[in-house]
Amino acid sequence: MRALFASAVILSSIAMVPAAFAASQSVTSTVKAYHSGQSLTLANGDMFTLPANFKDPGIKNGEKVKVAYQKTGKNLQAEMVTIVK
Repeated sequence: MRALFASAVILSSIAMVPAAFAASQSVTSTVKAYHSGQSLTLANGDMFTLPANFKDPGIKNGEKVKVAYQKTGKNLQAEMVTIVK
């Protein structure tokens, strides 16, 4: 019984690893347009929807930022935006 349980735990852990890596991506670029608390467009053309609880770190147009995001269909949902110095 223990061997069966241990095997199930190991297999479920292995199965979840690819999903974790595929879920989050990041990009670094310059801010083209920032719509306070709603969306962020980068110079490369990517447009991100910002989360409802987004706290603005002082983003300005022309500033270099790193955006961690998830892609759901055609939408890009920002998880975290940090200013790159």
